[in-house]
Amino acid sequence: MQKFSYHTHTNFSDGRNSIAEMINHAERLDWQEIGISDHLIVHKNVRQSLSWPRWEKCTNTPVYYFDFKKATDDFCRHKEAVHKEAKGRNIKVRVGAEVDYFVYDGWIEEFDEFRRKTELDYYISGNHYLQPNNGNDILDMIETTLLPPKEIEKLLKQHFNCICQAIESKKFLFIAHIDYARNRACCGDNDYIEEKRNIVKCLQKNKIFTEINTKGLRKNKNFYPTNWLLKEIISSDIPLIISDDAHCTEELGKNFLEAEQLLKNINCKNRYNL
Repeated sequence: MQKFSYHTHTNFSDGRNSIAEMINHAERLDWQEIGISDHLIVHKNVRQSLSWPRWEKCTNTPVYYFDFKKATDDFCRHKEAVHKEAKGRNIKVRVGAEVDYFVYDGWIEEFDEFRRKTELDYYISGNHYLQPNNGNDILDMIETTLLPPKEIEKLLKQHFNCICQAIESKKFLFIAHIDYARNRACCGDNDYIEEKRNIVKCLQKNKIFTEINTKGLRKNKNFYPTNWLLKEIISSDIPLIISDDAHCTEELGKNFLEAEQLLKNINCKNRYNL
């Protein structure tokens, strides 16, 4: 069974446990390594979003940024804190970030500068939001109840295309929960099939791997990605990694056995680790 996870969160972002607590628990699980990948969500207009009043109340941690300067300073300190906690351990500890990829002009250049200054070990791309107005706005998918159906369709098609853009940038180790949108009522398992297939083609073409994420099982009784999409990923010989998307110690390695069994049942042989 896989004895590591590169997709985990601490209370630096929206996790419940400290860096030390997450590493301690990974050691108790007899893991070989752990990657800490707290959220990097930087959007110039985040405070103007319809969703901002709710986001602002839900956390006291630096999850949402309106510029990369503050994010860079915070992540540099975070990296130092992870390295300090990792010192002298019998487990390898990596520090990365789960990045929401935005498409407005200038974002990618600012992200490149963030990467140059922080020099984190790796980056995951995991998009959670919609991007109205050519990416100049940011909207939580839960807010789609406020929009007409045609606008929702347009935004979701853009969302899946944005995932392809993240893949094509080749700035990420792997792509997280590619059908995360199904977590919201606006997108079912079998909606936007062509757009999801385009993501698979893009992963294959650019030789970027993806994950089977057990958080989907905890959230809505089915892994990310859903079964038919997972089978297409495997048939395209795209490497897979199991992720717990852990936001607390109890979620580290959660449902890994079930994921291993599913991958065995559908004959997945192409697995990845750093």
